[in-house]
Amino acid sequence: MPAQQWTPLVTALVPTYNGAEFITRTLESLAAQTWPHLEILIGDDRSTDDTLSVVRRFADSHANARIVERDANLGWLRNSNDLMARAGGELMFFAFHDDVVAPTYVEELVEALRANDRAVLAFSDMTVHEVDGRASLHVFDELDGVESAVERGRVMVRRPGDWWVPNRGLFRASAFAEVGGIHPNEQGEYSADWTWLLGLALIGEFVRVPRMLCEKYYKAGSVSKKWPHDSTQLLALRRSGIAEIRRSSLTGIQKARLTGHLWRRVYGRRLPSGMKRTFRRLGL
Repeated sequence: MPAQQWTPLVTALVPTYNGAEFITRTLESLAAQTWPHLEILIGDDRSTDDTLSVVRRFADSHANARIVERDANLGWLRNSNDLMARAGGELMFFAFHDDVVAPTYVEELVEALRANDRAVLAFSDMTVHEVDGRASLHVFDELDGVESAVERGRVMVRRPGDWWVPNRGLFRASAFAEVGGIHPNEQGEYSADWTWLLGLALIGEFVRVPRMLCEKYYKAGSVSKKWPHDSTQLLALRRSGIAEIRRSSLTGIQKARLTGHLWRRVYGRRLPSGMKRTFRRLGL
């Protein structure tokens, strides 16, 4: 289909748990989207508050909304993976229950992907509202114009300050299928969106729309606010990053180089030469 005629179905993925007090704002921002081909898929993770009633009322008045009700609490990672597997859209994005997107969010990001068939993800700049009310603009421009998979990997391996901003972007369903979803690490869900984005960056370009189209409102109970950012967690995360590189479709030499780059960050030393040879021989 010619690029100018490409009008894909887009799925908004809404994983939620105990978001009754604020999810309505998120849902209303999705209902206000100017993109006409939108599916809203809500996964209630066995909330103990009134979230399910809130999203049911929303779905009753919006024909493009579907709810997945859980029999047990899955956690954000498994809830998100299951929603991605159920999505009908050719493109999809996470609309976490404390995020709000501008009315043209989907339309502008679809256009960005339409203009670059090498890109797997398009995202915008983002404003973050902290629990204490402070607001700040977050811009992730380290991947602007980077066409090399290895160079994109090197950027993501460093985990620069705003590496997480693209997780509020629009990505291709085919990329989800290739990466295999969000993978847990030895410490469970800790910062697993980093390895997810690393996996995506290794298969295609990221396109940034230099406009603020998304706002995040942190709550005291936000998952990432409760993570213990200690050395054990970070070591497990970086080991998971090495596993993500090995799972990728890079060549053996590319994997060895990028794994060596991350190895130095994990262990503070170069990859042993014998291990380099082993990686190349095994295609890792």
